[in-house]
Amino acid sequence: MVGSVNSAAISGLQAATLKLQTNANNIANASTVGFQKQQVTTVAGVYGVEVKVEKVNGTESPSLQTNNIEGDLRPSEVDLLEESIEMGVNKRLYDANLKTLRVADNMLGALLAIKA
Repeated sequence: MVGSVNSAAISGLQAATLKLQTNANNIANASTVGFQKQQVTTVAGVYGVEVKVEKVNGTESPSLQTNNIEGDLRPSEVDLLEESIEMGVNKRLYDANLKTLRVADNMLGALLAIKA
């Protein structure tokens, strides 16, 4: 049981890390013309989560495109407020999975102390 709990928590830590990295990448490229925002989607599995990184298709109308030296590219559609909120949520996700690992470790320690 502890092994499956550890697997799920580690999988959750990896997913939260990838989400935080994606948030950071979106924020870093918020002012880059033509940048497509990325998002991470997660699907719960038996012993953890599966993650997929995908680009978000723009929703702006073609009339809002900008003319620049690089050609007709849309401005970045990254919403800094939304990314900041998502970073906070993803940090909590990371912390929750880390707490799960600590609890599983304490349970195993208590079990070994009882057996000793």
